[in-house]
Amino acid sequence: MQNGRIGIVLFTLLTLVSSLSVAAGSFSEATEAFKQGKYRKALKYFEIERESGNNSAKLRYNIGVTLMKLERYSEATIYFHGLLNDARWRDLARYNLAVAAERTNRELVAIKHYRIVREGATTEKLRDMAARRLRLLAEDHRGERERPWLATASLTVGNDDNAYALQNELLEEASIGADNFAELFAWGQYRLRGTPENGWRVHGYGFGRKYKDYENLDLASARAAFSRDRRWFGWSTELGLAVEMVTLGGEPVTQQARLLGRISGNWGRSIIAFSYSPGYYFGGDEYAYLDGWRQFFDLSWQRSLFSTEAKLFYRFDYNDREGQVKAEGDYYSYSPARHTLGGTLVWIPSPRWNLSTGVEYRSSLYNENNRITDSEGNVDSYYRESDRLRSWLGAKFRVTPNFHINGKYQLIDNEENRDIYTYDKSEYSLGIGYSF
Repeated sequence: MQNGRIGIVLFTLLTLVSSLSVAAGSFSEATEAFKQGKYRKALKYFEIERESGNNSAKLRYNIGVTLMKLERYSEATIYFHGLLNDARWRDLARYNLAVAAERTNRELVAIKHYRIVREGATTEKLRDMAARRLRLLAEDHRGERERPWLATASLTVGNDDNAYALQNELLEEASIGADNFAELFAWGQYRLRGTPENGWRVHGYGFGRKYKDYENLDLASARAAFSRDRRWFGWSTELGLAVEMVTLGGEPVTQQARLLGRISGNWGRSIIAFSYSPGYYFGGDEYAYLDGWRQFFDLSWQRSLFSTEAKLFYRFDYNDREGQVKAEGDYYSYSPARHTLGGTLVWIPSPRWNLSTGVEYRSSLYNENNRITDSEGNVDSYYRESDRLRSWLGAKFRVTPNFHINGKYQLIDNEENRDIYTYDKSEYSLGIGYSF
């Protein structure tokens, strides 16, 4: 019995020593294979090392660099994101994130990382390398000097099978309510002073959707904003003020002034962001019932998973509006409290292709009692409630680093406790876009 126990102990020790020997040898085998340019073999040995229990920052960095050599950029970014909180490897990891973004034609992301390295890396060599890449990017796409502005524009055409968002039973024929549309969107920003990590900028956008037949549904909006960007304990922050105007059918509907507040940063291998934006709406004489406060709270989580990027988000939208009073004493509330939960998944099979899908669920409860008087004088009181489910599929093909073609198909299913507001609709569109 004693000999049996001794045998078990010896066997356990031999197994342990053997596994340690394999683990100890796998790292040296991996580095040697890497030096010889045998990156697949190097990755295999690095993975053996990790499976043995080694989860060191050095090993994770080496795996990331090896994946970069194999052009598996999405997988590599997972490892680099996980090192951004490590003081020793942070700068190298961020530089590699910039390189990965640049090689997958995500130049705005690359510029962001290069600038952070240039401004804050602890070694002069890395700062110089990042500065050089920024100069080369500027020369390639913006002339000999880096311009302080960015812009993008897109033109889209499509079809909406229920432009009025009417209850299905109210549509006498399948064609009624359907219409073709064209959309134009433009966004731009100009940095007044400083850098993206510590500076001031003005930015804004313009959007318009024009229908072929239903001109009274033509929608347009424009926003201008002023923001202060700053790094705060490793987090990116934004504080600003925005003004916006919305028109419907060519007539002004609302004007609004909003505060902008946002903070985002890395949390392990993920990126989390929180924003808060309170604003006041002015409806004017025709839409005075829309006057009032509106507040947005947004929380999102994003992470790269191999060749995909996943995002989950939650939004709370709270409204306190005047409401609409009719001559006969009827009242309609325009103050919903809305909870929205959703997620998106983006698959990047190649640097040129980008495939996406998503789903969004929104629950709305209007916080004031509606009153409606029927033809016989009976008063119906109720609180309006709705549940909306939106889903979509999209694809983008990058023709050049700046020019792309995109398509999208989406479904909307809206159900309410008043049948007249229940509807479903679908849209499909095809468009082009260009980044300046």
